[in-house]
Amino acid sequence: MEQPDPLETRRRGVRRVRVVTAWLAGAAVVGTGALVVVVADQHPAAGTSSSTTQAPADEDRSTDPFGGPPSTGLGQAPVGGGSHASSGGS
Repeated sequence: MEQPDPLETRRRGVRRVRVVTAWLAGAAVVGTGALVVVVADQHPAAGTSSSTTQAPADEDRSTDPFGGPPSTGLGQAPVGGGSHASSGGS
């Protein structure tokens, strides 16, 4: 009786692993999609656009998105100076 080719056995095994991995990935995608549908059905806010209302900005707080120092509100320079960091060099 002839022994099977070890390389062919390996190729067949690798092919099986790839097929099983593809099936598992597909099942994960389908499961995630089903979960999204269930959550969206249970939570009405999840299916709507984000039209949240924001509280009015406090006059004492800075509106700088980078968290700069708050202004004094009297037309003066911001507290702590108004210089920005530099990378240096000329």
